[in-house]
Order: sequence, then C-alpha cells, then structure tokens
Amino acid sequence: MLNSKRKIIVFCVLVAAGAVALTYGIFLHAANISSAQGTDSPALVRSEPALIREVTVGGLERDASGQVKKTYTDKAPQACPT
Repeated sequence: MLNSKRKIIVFCVLVAAGAVALTYGIFLHAANISSAQGTDSPALVRSEPALIREVTVGGLERDASGQVKKTYTDKAPQACPT
C-alpha cells in the first residue's frame, strides 16, 4: 500500500514539473530577432510559438555569428517555401 502511494506521488510530481516546463516554454521563453536590413533598427523580442511559426514558413534563420535574423523586410511569408 505504501509503495503504490509513493508511485502516485512521484507521478503527480512529474506531471506538475512537466506542466511548469511547458508553461515556461510557451509563455515566458523568448528570443531577440535582428531585422533583415542589419543593425540599424532595434531587435524584436518574440515568444517561442511565434518563433516556431516563423521558422516553419521560412521567415527566420541564423546568420554566421549565430544570431536569429529575419529573412523578410515588410510582411512575413504566409506559406512554407517548400
């Protein structure tokens, strides 16, 4: 009986930790994005879901220095380039 209660407690702790990690990734994690023109305009800060969407449609890429950079100047691409 004590062993099954321990398993339930461990399971609940793991579920709670997963929920906290998911919430952090969705709502609080963000990255700075440089503009396509260079360093003349300020960097944007975007949330993780917005970054994922822009990467899938070809709107973001890493430059040679490892910084995330927009690939467009006006409006974001609407569909995947492939």
